[in-house]
Amino acid sequence: MTVLHLPPELITESGRTLRITRAWPVPDDTRLAIECEDGGQRRAGFWEHGAAQLQPVGSDPRLPELERLAASGTVVSHRAGKRAVVRRGEEFTKVVRRGRAAAILQGVNRADAFRHSFRTPEVLAQDESCVTFAGLPGTSLHEPALFAGAHWGLAWSEVLGAWTQAALMPTSGAGGPRSGNGGSAADPEIPRHGAAQETAVLRRWARLVATYLNPAEPLSALVEEVAAKLQQLPEAPLRPAHRDLHDKQLLWSPQAGPGLLDVDTACLADPALDLGNLRAHARLRVLQGLWQSHEAETVISAVDAAADRLAVPASTLAVYERAAVLRLGCVYAVRPGSRGVAALLRARAARSG
Repeated sequence: MTVLHLPPELITESGRTLRITRAWPVPDDTRLAIECEDGGQRRAGFWEHGAAQLQPVGSDPRLPELERLAASGTVVSHRAGKRAVVRRGEEFTKVVRRGRAAAILQGVNRADAFRHSFRTPEVLAQDESCVTFAGLPGTSLHEPALFAGAHWGLAWSEVLGAWTQAALMPTSGAGGPRSGNGGSAADPEIPRHGAAQETAVLRRWARLVATYLNPAEPLSALVEEVAAKLQQLPEAPLRPAHRDLHDKQLLWSPQAGPGLLDVDTACLADPALDLGNLRAHARLRVLQGLWQSHEAETVISAVDAAADRLAVPASTLAVYERAAVLRLGCVYAVRPGSRGVAALLRARAARSG
């Protein structure tokens, strides 16, 4: 099997040095989608045949609304042909392909359980390709250095308390969360994300990055081992879940309390899904050198306390954490500057069996 070449962390264009911030495999393609930092904005393009093909800042033929928005704002995120986020003042606009904004709004509407215990961004405007949200005040839980004294532990305690409240929201007979007025949300419309769905996500990421890794690495066997562990878990009641819960999605303010971003991924799942993802990201941040070990342990302790309140078996939490660690080991495998960390994550997933 031919191993495809990965892009470097720094590239040169027209005599200027640009840093590649993120990269994603393109399904059924030998290209990588890449995102660069350029003058304080994000710029999208592709890495193909050992060279970067970049689009101008704020330009994307598959996201025609982006150019207009970028003219009066800052592009803070951009994956070519897929999505972008533009900040204008204290507002953030998600730009997707035409006709796909409805899916974002449907996801937001599914997150009723979280709005009872978290502050979430208000939707200000929408059309077929854009959704604009109000900014959410608070300090990101991605950056412990911004928290004074005991505030780091207090923030995580309150955030996990809010998450537990959401997970304990009553569900109707079919399993959907009830709305605040006592009626039930449309149960059939709320996605279920069980062990089978998590297995599919893990296998998909492994397939996407396989051609970028050493063929001698037994990734496929490891994925199937973890998949078997997921499938063997005892069936648990499905509860409201975020499905992509990690530190960058969380905010906290001493006055306003917990805030939660990107709730359009809301679903019903085993509570171990969100909790395992939080634990895995705490491990990741230490490996990245972004958190100290004691800061990660504070987070893991808060996660474990939430698991105890919901009677999540430690063995189930361990399996979901292992799956999340392995998935992150695939996601970061193609990101410049992160390949060593990704390899350590995959090794950790192999050892934790």
